[in-house]
Amino acid sequence: MTKREHSLYLAHDHMYRAEDFRRDFDGGVGLKIVHLGVDAWIEAPSVRDYEAAYYVNTGFLARGLKRLTEVLKLERLGEPIKIVRNVADIQQAVEEDKLALILGFEGGKIIEEDVDLLDAWFALGLRHMQLNWAMRNSIGASQAEEDELDQPGLTEFGFEVISRMNDLGIIVDVSHSAPKTIRDVIETTTKPLLNSHSGSRSLADKQQNLWDDQITDMAENGGVIGIHFCSRLVLGINGVQSEIEDVVRQIECVTQIGGIEVVGLGPDYMLNFEGRDEDYLRNTNQLDISWTKGLEDTSEIYNIVDALKKAGFSESDIDKITSGNMKRLIGDVLPS
Repeated sequence: MTKREHSLYLAHDHMYRAEDFRRDFDGGVGLKIVHLGVDAWIEAPSVRDYEAAYYVNTGFLARGLKRLTEVLKLERLGEPIKIVRNVADIQQAVEEDKLALILGFEGGKIIEEDVDLLDAWFALGLRHMQLNWAMRNSIGASQAEEDELDQPGLTEFGFEVISRMNDLGIIVDVSHSAPKTIRDVIETTTKPLLNSHSGSRSLADKQQNLWDDQITDMAENGGVIGIHFCSRLVLGINGVQSEIEDVVRQIECVTQIGGIEVVGLGPDYMLNFEGRDEDYLRNTNQLDISWTKGLEDTSEIYNIVDALKKAGFSESDIDKITSGNMKRLIGDVLPS
């Protein structure tokens, strides 16, 4: 395994196999938040099964635990990974020449409607939870509800969840949440927030991206916005592959609005996963999805460093974008 000048921290990733972790580290990644699942049964055997699970909680706890077990087993069998349970584990991963992993989940269905399940997940190693995926859940409204006249935000249960996550030391991730949900979280949380895979909505008008005032709110919270590498989120249109320069443009835009301290990397790598891609693309109806040319997986991810240098970012700023801002957020949230 090799080390690079800048150790990259990724705020959002779905690749959890041993070969994925080896590629990550060889590509220059020092730490990533790996998502054990999504608030949808994306690998369901049919569209009918996928749709039947869309608005229910059933099955997500069991599938999440199964995935958690698989990753913990890799660590136990000696794969060069280190599950991060506290801040000190990150430095230990560096000393042991391992990839640091923060275990997370994209959506709150893994706790069903029982806030005490957060304690159980925490004990098992979970240190991150995104509140929503593309649909509402018992915690609050997702981006799909943003146009409702009486826009919903956090539920009463959702406010309990934020408080418990803050107390335990679990990163609160507001990606995919409705604007009102994000506002409720910002007004409630005592810790910095993560928006793990997003961008500027003024550049790319997709619901997952953030308006200028939301970027400012995240900056004032001390939070971090992981810039997405998925083409449609970078460009705001479907069916066209983005270029590295387009990602840099997103970084420049978010930096100009919220400052250099608010920006991170949230590539959301999902594809090139034999046995999952076909079901995922069919079930979610995303056959035209693509990732930025030259940044399509972590074997290429160091290209973003070269592109930032070319765009005139200083070494100090590049360090903040690639790892420093995420390192600060993690230190502010996780147990010491």
